[in-house]
Amino acid sequence: MSRPRRTIARRAEVAGVGLHLGHPCRLAFVPAASGAGIGFVRSDRPERARVAADAANAVLTERRTQLGEGADAIHTVEHVLAAVAGLGIDDVTIELDAPEPPIADGSAAPFVTALREAGIVEHAGTADVLALRHAIRIEDGESRYEAHPAGALEVNVTIAFPHPMIGTQAGTFAVTPTGFSRELAPARTFGFVHEVEALRARGLIQGASIENAVVLDDRDVVSGPLRWPDEFLRHKALDVVGDLALAGRRVQARIVAHRPSHRGTVQLVRALHD
Repeated sequence: MSRPRRTIARRAEVAGVGLHLGHPCRLAFVPAASGAGIGFVRSDRPERARVAADAANAVLTERRTQLGEGADAIHTVEHVLAAVAGLGIDDVTIELDAPEPPIADGSAAPFVTALREAGIVEHAGTADVLALRHAIRIEDGESRYEAHPAGALEVNVTIAFPHPMIGTQAGTFAVTPTGFSRELAPARTFGFVHEVEALRARGLIQGASIENAVVLDDRDVVSGPLRWPDEFLRHKALDVVGDLALAGRRVQARIVAHRPSHRGTVQLVRALHD
């Protein structure tokens, strides 16, 4: 069954600091023509080239999803892409005046709010769909994935962390605009106090704080109450949805992800195209 393409009715903005690089950024969602797809524009760069949200442009990096390399690279795009894909938007340009989107509260919810306030509208053309004909299985380090034919996008995610607040968590989520907005979008990124020094020494989490991440010490959460007991699992599922947007079309499959990573999900998307 074909579905019309969707974009937004008007411009919407979100401002804040980037998670890893720590630069202030103003991000704008801008309506795009039918068939344009999802793309990013760095307004702070002289070329202002539009970079497609496509796995072919993704770089396998640590702790984030990155498009391109060098001074023109766009870092940590997964939460923004999760909001766009989770709402079923096919055509939109994402402008930013820094190399990394705002982390906001660490979730995709602020981006979902901005997109809904902009107005999600149908326009000309039929949505492109990536539908599987047979199952695919891949491994990348500790990450294992299966993708099975299905009539809609569903993600089944399992995570395992040796921490008393996390342990092993598993869940299945139907990715619809309503379901994503309620069940996944508000789930925040998380990290551990014992990792902070080493990560910052590598130039990461420069903009992280207890206001934009769930932070855990050796025993407990030190950044305030969780939004769900399994918020950690839900955030990992959110990340999977965002990275699947790099397929360049709506993914129609049942995705089973065991200990998913950004690197692993990008590899899965590339395998889906083979």
